[in-house]
Amino acid sequence: MKNARYRIGWLCSFVPEEIVMAAGLLPLRLSGQGEAATVADAYIYSNLCPYVRSILALGINGKANGLDGLVFVRSCDGMRRMYDLWRSYVGTRFTYMLEVPKNRDGTAMEYYASQLRKFASALEQEFGVKITTASLNQAVKTANQVRKLMQQIYKLQRGVPLPLPGSEVFQLGLEGMRMDKESFVAKLKKYYSKAKSQVKQRGGKGKVRVLISGNVVDRPELFNLIEAAGADVAAADLCTAMRYFDYPVEENSDDPYLALAQRYLGKLRCARITGLAEHFAELKELVKTYAVDGVVYTSVKFCDQHLYDAPYLMEKLKDDRIPVLFLENDYTWGNIGQLKTRVEAFVEMLDSGRR
Repeated sequence: MKNARYRIGWLCSFVPEEIVMAAGLLPLRLSGQGEAATVADAYIYSNLCPYVRSILALGINGKANGLDGLVFVRSCDGMRRMYDLWRSYVGTRFTYMLEVPKNRDGTAMEYYASQLRKFASALEQEFGVKITTASLNQAVKTANQVRKLMQQIYKLQRGVPLPLPGSEVFQLGLEGMRMDKESFVAKLKKYYSKAKSQVKQRGGKGKVRVLISGNVVDRPELFNLIEAAGADVAAADLCTAMRYFDYPVEENSDDPYLALAQRYLGKLRCARITGLAEHFAELKELVKTYAVDGVVYTSVKFCDQHLYDAPYLMEKLKDDRIPVLFLENDYTWGNIGQLKTRVEAFVEMLDSGRR
């Protein structure tokens, strides 16, 4: 919503922006922006997710004051604790916790749809707006335009050599989470038109191709590090990349809340959704689709869910002779220097394996 009066922040890609847009409000992804988390130490223990601590520090330092609301998801213990602390020590006009199931069956879809209706009702009550089936379906169409255009850009990235820098495509996607969708659609159309012409000009074998997978990455350091080591980032299985732009919502639905539930629960898995074997199958399909030579799996420290999944996924990748490198990070990527040698060695190994 380009002229929206109110700005609603969100923290997890399970928050359907379409509902916020249908209310005439502007949804914006809130990131920690590399905020030093030390100020949060007085409120929350230090061995908790650094993403959570960085967001909390952002709020305590008054750098989220431009938001009229913030939507949380009951995704993990860290996020639940931040919700409590945010309400007590930061506060926004509208602070909401969205319940999201861990399963994907029919019962889970119905439950999630009921929670989305409650979320819509809370927005209506707080901001004096009305969300109709028509306005919600229109918001779905706008959000789907973004998804379809990003999918077209991702499709270009299947080419050899890689037509566009992975870091550039990643940054483009991040911009779209922090601006109104109508303006982003216009930007994507121009970008895609220019990108298609670049594809025709490229030739040759190309560099080593890497897929990044893991949890929250909202800064370019890892992408830049891999590219500086001489590889291309062909795909990014992240909540701030391909998972966010995964397949569209059913349009013109008689029950748009159920349509939203089906899409958001059905998108590419993160560690929060049950089904490790299915998660690996999706990851393996991305490796095949984007002709990837190796996988970099990254997680912020103290993330129980992703660190639980990591050993299984890495073992399965190795069983399928897909090289994988695990990198733990502190969210701000202040440890990038320590990771540089490992990334360079991994890229060199991948490159020697292609000769």
